[in-house]
This record gives sequence, structure tokens and C-alpha cells, in this order.
Amino acid sequence: MNSFYYDSVVDAFKKPEVGIPPIPPHLEHPIVSTQWGHTYLWIVFFIMAGFSVLFFISSQRASYRYRLMHTTTFFITAIAAISYFAMATGVGKTLTTIGEGHGAPREFYFARYIDWALTTPLLLFDLTLLAGLPVAETIVLVLADEIMIVTGVVAGVHPTKTGKWGFFTISCVAFAWVLLQLVTSGRSTAFLRSPKVGGLYNQISLALVVVWTLYPVAFALCEGTGKLSPDKEILFFAVLDVVAKPLWGAWLLIATPDEGHVLVPESLCAPAGSPASGGYGAISQEPRAEDA
Repeated sequence: MNSFYYDSVVDAFKKPEVGIPPIPPHLEHPIVSTQWGHTYLWIVFFIMAGFSVLFFISSQRASYRYRLMHTTTFFITAIAAISYFAMATGVGKTLTTIGEGHGAPREFYFARYIDWALTTPLLLFDLTLLAGLPVAETIVLVLADEIMIVTGVVAGVHPTKTGKWGFFTISCVAFAWVLLQLVTSGRSTAFLRSPKVGGLYNQISLALVVVWTLYPVAFALCEGTGKLSPDKEILFFAVLDVVAKPLWGAWLLIATPDEGHVLVPESLCAPAGSPASGGYGAISQEPRAEDA
């Protein structure tokens, strides 16, 4: 009986055989990850899931009007946990070619791009909440970020070198514009709130900029040229994701002072129908004078 349960646990964490379509016989053997890469994916899943639990508890303990940043950070790691669970269980990937001159197809994890398309706007939203950036500038920043991610995934799956590096260049231009806005408009707006908020914004935005700058490097070495194996690719992106999401998010929540939060209006926090929400409040059960 004990051996049955042991074998079941071992089988659950084995590298799954799903997610890769059948290989046409005329193609070379595909370049795919091994058990090491699969193990990295599981480790990061548990890290993301664990931090998600902590951030959720933190959001529930915070006052309603201070919950916005806590809740946003929770969704960042929760989405990342779902993405890593998908990759660890063998889905969210396909085969693609690096370009001309590379006959063997290579494993490509598109699940991480779906993750980034959802989480990077939330990371930027956290930063804009700290800085107090106007809504219009925040929207433009998020749109530029989405262009960066979408052109990045197209670069990853493009079959030609010209198309791959062309879309990669477009992605880098959008990325540079995002960084420019963070270090110019974001910084000046943060210091308008208070010197303490401005100082924290300088530190936390610089950390995010440094980590994000390594993502194009990882793409160039992995999905762009195939210099690193799929296992090393998984590890490279995994380390960046852990630093950029749970560790960065924990730093943000712990270090942000009260004046660094954007308070949600009380009318949006109060139960529907209460006077604070703009409603009529509870219906009085006392008899009216005219009914006496």
C-alpha cells in the first residue's frame, strides 16, 4: 500500500509526455527540456503559490482603502503560479524553429508570454500607484507594455531570422519607451507626493528596470540564437520571474509608507446601500409620524 502511494507521488512529478505535438519524420530530433527543467518549473510554481497565499493574507488584513496595492501584487504572483503550473504539467508550449540554418525545432513556452501579458501591466500599475501617475499616462504606459509583449512572442515563433529580429527590435523600442516613462514622468510625479515616496520609487523602479533589462538578454541567448539549452532557458527566466514578482512585490508592500498608497474612495469600499456608498442606507423600522 505504501509503495502504491509513493509511486503515485513520483509519477505526478515526472516530466509529462503531453504538450508537444507529434514530430514529422523528416524533421530532426527536437531540442527540449529534461527532467531538470521540469523540476525548475515545479519549484517556481511552489514559490509563486506560496507568495500568493502570503499576499492574499496581507490584502485581507489591510484596511479596505489600502488594499489596492496588496490585491494587485497578489494577482501578479497568482497568475504567475498558474502559468508555471501549466508549464510544469506539460502544456503551454510548442515547437518552433530558431531560424534559417537551424534544422532542429526547439521547445517554445508561449505560456510565459501569456503570463507576462497579464502580469507586467499589473507590475506597472503597482509602480504608478506608488508614484501617483495620472490615469491617462498609466493607460499609455500599459499599451506600450502590451506592444512589447505581443511583438516579443511573435519574435519567438517567427520562422525567419529577419522576422524574428525585426519583431524583437520593435519589442525593444516599446520596452525602451516604457523605461523612459518610468524614469522621467514616474520619478517626477513620485517626488511631488513626498521626498520619502520619491526616494522609495527611485530604488524600486531602478530594481525593476535592471531585472527587466535582462529579459531581452535571455531571449537573445535562448529563443533568439539557441546558445543556451532549454533547461538553462527555463532556469534563466525562472530566476528573473522570482526576483521581478514575489521578491519585488514583497519589498514594495513592506517599504511603502502610508502616504505612498492610493486610497480607494470610501464610497467604493462601503457596502452597497450604506450612506457612505451614496445609497439610502438601511430602511428605518420606526413608525413614521404621519402613520401615527
